[in-house]
Amino acid sequence: MKAYARIAGRRLLVTAAVLAPLLWLTLPARRLAQLPQRALLAGAAAALLATAVLGLRRARWTRDVPFLCILLVAGLARLWLATTERYVHDEINTAIPLSRTISFQPGQVHLPLRGENHPALPAYVVKASGEFFGRNPAGYRMLSLLLGLAALVLIYSLSVDALGPIAARWAAALLAFNEYYLGVSARATAHVPHLLLVTAAMYAYGRFLRTQRPGFIYAAAASAGLAFYAKEHSALVMPIFFLALLATSQRRWLRTPHPYLASVLFVACISPDLYWNLETKSERLVNYAGEEVRQATYSDHFRRFGGVSLSPYPAMFYVKPVAQAAARQMTGETPPDYTREYRSVGPLLGAVLLTAVVFTAARWRARDDLQRFLAIQFAFVFLFFSVIQPGNPPGRLDAVSWIWVETTMLPAVVLTGARLAGTDGWTRRASWAIVGVLLGWSVVSTLA
Repeated sequence: MKAYARIAGRRLLVTAAVLAPLLWLTLPARRLAQLPQRALLAGAAAALLATAVLGLRRARWTRDVPFLCILLVAGLARLWLATTERYVHDEINTAIPLSRTISFQPGQVHLPLRGENHPALPAYVVKASGEFFGRNPAGYRMLSLLLGLAALVLIYSLSVDALGPIAARWAAALLAFNEYYLGVSARATAHVPHLLLVTAAMYAYGRFLRTQRPGFIYAAAASAGLAFYAKEHSALVMPIFFLALLATSQRRWLRTPHPYLASVLFVACISPDLYWNLETKSERLVNYAGEEVRQATYSDHFRRFGGVSLSPYPAMFYVKPVAQAAARQMTGETPPDYTREYRSVGPLLGAVLLTAVVFTAARWRARDDLQRFLAIQFAFVFLFFSVIQPGNPPGRLDAVSWIWVETTMLPAVVLTGARLAGTDGWTRRASWAIVGVLLGWSVVSTLA
């Protein structure tokens, strides 16, 4: 018992030590007296959770000094962005105003299920962040910053057991320092909750592959169900799981009830949103951000589908200038960028990620089931959105966006980390130097 108390106390102090300077930065002066209490209470909650999950064991990532350095640099870079960057449209017009309508007060309870275009989970993250850290730009963004770092821990943990620590460090660095994720993970938008929960689903499936315990299939389905409340297209994760079971040595699990019961669990998780859409027959307006806006339903989202044709937008996520130039050569028109406020992955770094994925698939380097699952995940999402012709949705829904394939970044960084770890000799020195320079440039250009 003393050992548990000692470990829990250490975890409490570490968490409180991390949160204290963040609270000092974000809390208004009149509330700074609450800083010790808030830091210690949050530390106690985190310590209890960690001790319940890990017991006396130390998580492997906490003993990896190079990874901890990556985490520290990633956190400092995001802290700079969170405290200096202006709001983007999705923050000031969606997540933050919706979070201000949430109320838990007796007699004034208001718990919205959906926002203007998507489910409301991100608004609850912003609400919690604003209440804990302060109602200001940095305060609203701080929980997203921490959850964004948690995604790095999950990517590392997903990679380290199957691919080794070198691959895991590269995967974490590629996710941490690419232009897209570095930018969005310092903002109060839907991107961090969505990517974190999809990463959690991937991690749970990876644990299933390693342990062969079916409970992790249900954990993956539940994570995908929660991710749906950030962005609906996270539902694509479920068919990916089935394809991965079919295309790997795990095919025998399809003869058990577990994958199908996990699908039922996923549907149960999203059933409140399904019910809302079935019940919403007519146009529904909500008022926040100082204006009345139309809430989008599934039918509105399906109107984004205008037919089948080759789309340059998934490629624009990775190599935007090249994809736009190719589309202009083929069609005579440059594809419009509806999300210019976000930075895509730099074209050189994006080319590295795409090359690693293609190399893995073409040479079938994915010898283990985890890498095969990751290759299937990337290909399914990327190709799915590559054949959708933009439609004509109502309201403020974008007809098309390169951001729709943001989850492909997650398997891409793991597979790229595996390929980098598998090099040796002059190939290793050259590839590591090139990727290191590209990551450094990503950080400098994003912070500038």
